[in-house]
Amino acid sequence: MRFPDLVLPLPTRSVHARRRTVRHAAAAAGVALALWTTAAAAEPGLVRPQYRIEATITSGKPQIEGTAEVAFTNGSTRVLHDAVVFLFANRFSAPDPEINDFQRQYLYPDKEFDPGGMQLSEVRDDGALTGATPLPLDELPSGTIVRVPIADLAPGATRHLTFRFTTSVPYRFGSFGEFDHQLTLVGGWYPYLAPLDANGEWTLDASPPVADFDVTLSAVPELEMVLNGRHAPAGSPLAHAAVPAVHYLSLIAAPRLLRAETTAGDTHIVLLQRPQRWTTLIIPDSGTTEIVLETLRDVLTHRPAAVPPPPPELLVVEAPLRLDLTAAGEGDVIVSDRVLKVAAVLRPFHELQLAEAVYAELLRPSLSAREPPTDYYWVSEGLSFMLADRFMNAINPQRRSVYDWIELFNVFSVVDRFETTPKIPFVGAFFPRTKDADPLHAQIMTFNENAPPGRVVLAKLREEIGPVAFDTLLDTCVQASVPFRQCAIENAGEPDIGARLAEWTGPYPAIDYRVEETEFNRRDDDQFRTTATVRRVSSRPFAEPVTVRFHTLAGADVDLHWKSGGDVAIVSTTTPSRVYQVVVDPERKLIDDDRSNNAWPPRLQVVFDSADVEVSSTEFGISALAVGRIRYDYHQDLAVAGFYTNRAVGLTAGGRLHWGKPVDPTRYRNNLYMFYTFAGLTPSFTNDADPGVRTSGQLGGVGFRYDYTNVFWTDDPSNQRRVRFYGDYFDPDLGSDYRLRCTNPPTAGCASTAPDRQTPRYGDWGYTASATVPVWSPRTIAAAQIFNGFSTGFVPNQGLYSLGGSLSIRGIGAEVELARNIFVLRTELRQELPFDLDLNLLDLLVLRRTQIKFLLDTGGVSNSAGRIYDVGRYACGIGIGFTAIYDFLGFTSSAAYLEIATRVDDPSQAGDIQVLFGSTQAF
Repeated sequence: MRFPDLVLPLPTRSVHARRRTVRHAAAAAGVALALWTTAAAAEPGLVRPQYRIEATITSGKPQIEGTAEVAFTNGSTRVLHDAVVFLFANRFSAPDPEINDFQRQYLYPDKEFDPGGMQLSEVRDDGALTGATPLPLDELPSGTIVRVPIADLAPGATRHLTFRFTTSVPYRFGSFGEFDHQLTLVGGWYPYLAPLDANGEWTLDASPPVADFDVTLSAVPELEMVLNGRHAPAGSPLAHAAVPAVHYLSLIAAPRLLRAETTAGDTHIVLLQRPQRWTTLIIPDSGTTEIVLETLRDVLTHRPAAVPPPPPELLVVEAPLRLDLTAAGEGDVIVSDRVLKVAAVLRPFHELQLAEAVYAELLRPSLSAREPPTDYYWVSEGLSFMLADRFMNAINPQRRSVYDWIELFNVFSVVDRFETTPKIPFVGAFFPRTKDADPLHAQIMTFNENAPPGRVVLAKLREEIGPVAFDTLLDTCVQASVPFRQCAIENAGEPDIGARLAEWTGPYPAIDYRVEETEFNRRDDDQFRTTATVRRVSSRPFAEPVTVRFHTLAGADVDLHWKSGGDVAIVSTTTPSRVYQVVVDPERKLIDDDRSNNAWPPRLQVVFDSADVEVSSTEFGISALAVGRIRYDYHQDLAVAGFYTNRAVGLTAGGRLHWGKPVDPTRYRNNLYMFYTFAGLTPSFTNDADPGVRTSGQLGGVGFRYDYTNVFWTDDPSNQRRVRFYGDYFDPDLGSDYRLRCTNPPTAGCASTAPDRQTPRYGDWGYTASATVPVWSPRTIAAAQIFNGFSTGFVPNQGLYSLGGSLSIRGIGAEVELARNIFVLRTELRQELPFDLDLNLLDLLVLRRTQIKFLLDTGGVSNSAGRIYDVGRYACGIGIGFTAIYDFLGFTSSAAYLEIATRVDDPSQAGDIQVLFGSTQAF
């Protein structure tokens, strides 16, 4: 069986992901890519490199073995003495220390680094043996780029290089990896030449150049394959394809792909989906396949006029992508197996990116023919995004942007943090403005550069020349025969567009806009004149269009535009009513590193910062935190925390400071909270050791909390370090007024309590410290927490430390034993189960991963401070727990735990079970 010799051009878009060990279970297959030089290729003036690749896929590591022959012509003006070759698979040969706990779950199926790589066992220059020497490149492992010495190659002459290579595919999610017996290789699984410029220099930071491929694939019977849109059903013993005019070869190989089909006009749409092992929980499947097909039909049927007509068949293939939603197969469209699996209200974000991927494929033939390797990716990505945006505006004009949602729910700090540091999968679908198209350097088209995506560049161009002129320019340049950059310079109508595009397509600078000086509402006849000085602080010259908005009391806001270069702009306007605020970039069209200083007066904001729930069979607690701050300023705020427990109900209020090395753009390692607290005591709360004592009334006092933390992802941290020091002081002059009450008959403890202690002063202080460390791999985590606290004076029942409960020894009731001092050591061994789940409950909660844990807690409480360190008196609780890692609305990850524990040191309480529940990890 042979691949059909189809020639279908496609786009060039990639996907984030990273490395991990290859286990290609259940299938072996042959993939052959051999550079083949046709008669035309041997002639002087050859433009595109010609590849012939022959390779075989095996079931073990390395998965791919073969030879690649490339014929290329020296199109420069210089004699070449060497060739530069990319071994893309070596990008994944070394661990990346910048991978954090949030990203790891979407990169590594086992959360553990697994190396990929490519080895060259033989290199020949026109048949003569030669070698390959690694070239250094920042942020990439050694061996990703190699230099091959060749015999002198004169301008216009053609040379053949032959490589015998083996490629090991990492066990990882994304556009280059193996998972669940499926290989997803979006380019780079064979050696390929760097682009050669007209001066004879090999370009190291550009996309692969367009080339022609002749491919021979050896396949095992049970392996189904898709190569650049050419589908080979399982059972083909040998497959061959000619793949002309593509930037790379994209290969997907799997034991089985499910087929679904539909039509849109004259186009036949084929969707190949990954089989799902674990699907719906309680509620039957909501018809995701039909939702995807319907969206694809709409994307083609309602495409903007500037989009080229689709081919007779459009092939869409699912792959285990986890950080990006789509990838360009250069002949097919590759989408995540989680595309559109979000709540209906969020689907427009996925629909736009799916449309972008389809339009990029339809644009690919014309863009590949005219765009140089340095511009192809950003032009393709930018044009397809703008066209997809037109499509969405046509079919869903009322849709909300992510910033509309942020404004709608901006009373919740977690929503505000999404804008600054979004910790969500498929972030590009929700937040189109980003500084780097490929921050993890993991995609074939962008791994060797640091530049913004095309949608950011074209958004600036639209602001520079205006929306109407931009739409006309877009229509003109999509259909032009010259490169987009040249077309824009010739048709934008402004002389500086070339310089602007050069600035905008380079690495994005560190940049900050500040409102510095203002003069509000100076009388100017019957108007009010307001003047503001706006400063741009940038790590390199970077002129971009900036909007400055003057907010007036009458609501008739005025926008002024700063389009020139330089560092400072003085903007001034008159208004019929008074101006109360000047804001830079009110619609957040810029990428501003610090938005807290771009408004004057500062914009105050009150948000709900967090809410926690802790429940056990012997206690209940819920708390919520409200914060007042300058918007986007995470260094200081005023906080009010309300709480309700079975001990008391009350609040704390005070100021918080945050400083030190940032954990992320919104959180810092050092945090200080100084507050006043007031609580009403629950009189029914008792101490089982002295049940006759009751305390009622209220507590008033002051306290502080100092926290150090390095935790980036609280749901499942792997190397956390946390320390808290605390102190509280309660005094009648600060609002304390509680009374001791004795039951009838009174107990000895109650009778011995002196009346003058009924409204006392007392204090407590101490520390907690916790740490986690991976054991064997990040799927197995050892966690420990120490809690050491002290108090003095007559302490009400509600203020005593408890030996048990959700914050002390689990398995012991919260009222079993209370005292003024405590030392507790809590430990857990957490083991993530090896299942990639997709259990959906009403599109509200989607269970993704599960974790079991074994816990052991020990320690003691005593009214004598010294006795809390007497190990011989320690109580002990053991138990098991279950943690669910789930997506809320299919959008953002969260965690909840359920634990069951019992006491094992006291035979009289053997068999008593305590059940605990919490909304985050216990510690």
